[in-house]
Amino acid sequence: MEQVKPTKDQALLRLRLDESLADDVADAIEQAFALTEKYLDGPLYVSALAAAESGNPKAIVCTADILAAQLLLVDSLCGPNTVVDQTAKRQAAYEMLRIRRNQGV
Repeated sequence: MEQVKPTKDQALLRLRLDESLADDVADAIEQAFALTEKYLDGPLYVSALAAAESGNPKAIVCTADILAAQLLLVDSLCGPNTVVDQTAKRQAAYEMLRIRRNQGV
């Protein structure tokens, strides 16, 4: 996996969003990425090698589940959702991320 956040095309396809939302999706991807790194309490890297080379003890290797959680966050931000749907998608995303979260000592 050579990415730390979903692409606009991936989001539009996987979330089945209309192409007219492309600009909103691009903005939502950046917001979802920021929310993800904040929640995980560490920067995302494309590989274990890149994480090790960073020298950051909080470095996190981006995995498929982290990308999926980001897509859920994107969907909660710009998909056709009720407030209940938005909340449920955000909670589901954070549940997916919890296992990868840095938990200070």
